[in-house]
Amino acid sequence: MARTKNRGLQQSFSPSYTVRRWRLGEYIRLSKEDLKKGKDDSNSVINQRDLLNDFYQKHIGEFESVSEYVDDGHTGTDANRENFQRLLSDVMSGKINCVVVKDLSRFARNYSDAGSLIDNLFVQMGVRFISLAENVDSYLNPDSVSSIIVPITNVMNDQYCYQTSKKIRQVFDYKRRNGQYIGAFAPYGYVKHPKDKHQLIIDPDAAEIVKLIFSLFLKGTSKRAIALYLN
Repeated sequence: MARTKNRGLQQSFSPSYTVRRWRLGEYIRLSKEDLKKGKDDSNSVINQRDLLNDFYQKHIGEFESVSEYVDDGHTGTDANRENFQRLLSDVMSGKINCVVVKDLSRFARNYSDAGSLIDNLFVQMGVRFISLAENVDSYLNPDSVSSIIVPITNVMNDQYCYQTSKKIRQVFDYKRRNGQYIGAFAPYGYVKHPKDKHQLIIDPDAAEIVKLIFSLFLKGTSKRAIALYLN
């Protein structure tokens, strides 16, 4: 009788889906070279923050939390950036599992470091990586990470730093060969020429002390004794 009674009842079951919500880490970097140029507005901290926050607001339903990491005045070839290391530490601890950057050069300019993190560590840990400029999203489009554009861009960023460093060294070598001073501060006994920072002139007051030190040393006075005498 129980079967007959329940025969006309229809039970409907609606499937339940679990939507994955990410713990987002926004990484921002501005190099010292950008600061010196003073004209790279597209890569300024404020503009990077605006772009990343705009992305977050447009996709806010995908994220359960957001944290910001900023290295202001640090080159991309230096992997020991304070907030970059804090970002990696939070990835390892599971505090964040999604990283977003404006472009690949903001993340790292070293080809081997960038490739090791994006292709190996992040993949193994299930960390989603997003680069807005290159349209890279390891979760929504896994092929975008393995796309040829990523290693090519990383190589170009690496070469950019190498060429920049090489050009700076060439300029310094040229200035040295031409007798130009390139130090940030003049050595004791000299001052920088008021009209030419690459030329040194004698500081009359300090020069007298330098002469005194030299004469005492020629007389056989020890360095410690000279220092005590001057003090």
